[in-house]
Amino acid sequence: MKDKDKPKLWWRIRGLDKMESRFGKNKPLEKFIRERLKTEKTVRILELGFGEGKCLLDLRKLFPDKRVELYGINYKKEGGMYRRSDFAKNAKIHKLPIPKITLLPKPFFYDAGNGLHFESKFFDAIVSQLAFPYVGDKAKLLEEFWRVLKFKGKAFLNIDAYEQNYPDFLQINKETPRFVIYENDKMIKLSKYLTKFKEKGFNIKFKKKKDRALRFVLLEKNTHKPLKLSLKYDGESSINLTKFHKEKNLEGIWWGIRSVFKTI
Repeated sequence: MKDKDKPKLWWRIRGLDKMESRFGKNKPLEKFIRERLKTEKTVRILELGFGEGKCLLDLRKLFPDKRVELYGINYKKEGGMYRRSDFAKNAKIHKLPIPKITLLPKPFFYDAGNGLHFESKFFDAIVSQLAFPYVGDKAKLLEEFWRVLKFKGKAFLNIDAYEQNYPDFLQINKETPRFVIYENDKMIKLSKYLTKFKEKGFNIKFKKKKDRALRFVLLEKNTHKPLKLSLKYDGESSINLTKFHKEKNLEGIWWGIRSVFKTI
């Protein structure tokens, strides 16, 4: 589809079908929510980077039950999303049922890399389709996701992508170009580093999708112990690729933040 044929704000419109297809063939989020409703009085879902809100609105259509509470975080107010009532406007645009005011998703606007403004053990599920690579302190955000998940809660996170046309400095770490870890001045893969925490009993998995360039982290909170990744964010060595994208207008390469970490 050519850009001129795409709907306005197409890059911010990410529905439930697209989200589910990223993480599995059998609608893992829907399946999880249905199972969770059997045991929980309230099931809370958070989407990091909800864009124009279509995924959350699709979830509301699927689960009109007020026991399912929907929340979203965007970095800033832009596009067609500035306030909670904009969900109703966007539902109309996408020809979805317009929920009652009390059932509209609850939006928040801030940099999640600085921490999540929610109490511990608050959410049953967390999803992120595209926003995670744009966060600076990705390690802290993973720790925060773990903190705010309820016991047996799950997080479905698309954390990075790799394409063959990336410039040399993004090909140094082809596994996660935007999540770079140094241990004793030697670069190590995120998948290898997370294995240490799996061995400590944390249910945390790194996956690559075979037919696509996507990289995922899947969390299931199986212990009440806090997740401490022992990674220090090196802001001076990190690069805001999106800034370069805007300056150089290089489509498909310069997006997100190349975050650099050192083990501590």
